[in-house]
Amino acid sequence: MRIIWQHEVRQADRIAGVLTETSKAKLSWRTLLLPLFLIDFFRHRGRKRRTRKNLLFTKQLAFDAAKNVYKTGEPAWEIRKYEIQTQEILDKEKKGLYTDKIRRRQMLEIELLMHHYLSLFGAQGSSYQAVIKATYPSKGRYREFLNRLQKTEEEVIQAAITTVRQGSKKERRQWYDMVRTTTKKFRMEAAEKIYSEIKR
Repeated sequence: MRIIWQHEVRQADRIAGVLTETSKAKLSWRTLLLPLFLIDFFRHRGRKRRTRKNLLFTKQLAFDAAKNVYKTGEPAWEIRKYEIQTQEILDKEKKGLYTDKIRRRQMLEIELLMHHYLSLFGAQGSSYQAVIKATYPSKGRYREFLNRLQKTEEEVIQAAITTVRQGSKKERRQWYDMVRTTTKKFRMEAAEKIYSEIKR
């Protein structure tokens, strides 16, 4: 379980790094004014941390659900728990950043990821690559899962574009397009690497 979650965190960190690259403090004349440089640096670091947290939101819920199901064997109850938890988040939301439409799409994503993690937990292997290959014997099968996940995430993104009340629709679309393309790029690169490794 630890190596699976470590992979998710590392990948989210790399994606967040690309998405927040434009806000990174640049070395320039401002560097001479150290306090200003530090302000820029900490702003960037905070933005990257928040982006990573958002990227991991549904994955964390799904991973925790999968761990509990692995112990108890009760998936329906776990999904119900996260329906209640996300409803509580929605009830407290006052800024228009989280809507019921997003929440409903996220529940489908959480369920898909929960079953994926459960499959990985039952696989043999001492590395992330080995566990993926044991669960998805061919690159084609693994890419089928990645495509299903991408489609589910895109439905969440579409809900966010149409319902979130921050920034213009165009700005939201540009941001989410960048999230989608960056995420897909990293996943496909990882899949190529996993299945191109020669067995020894």
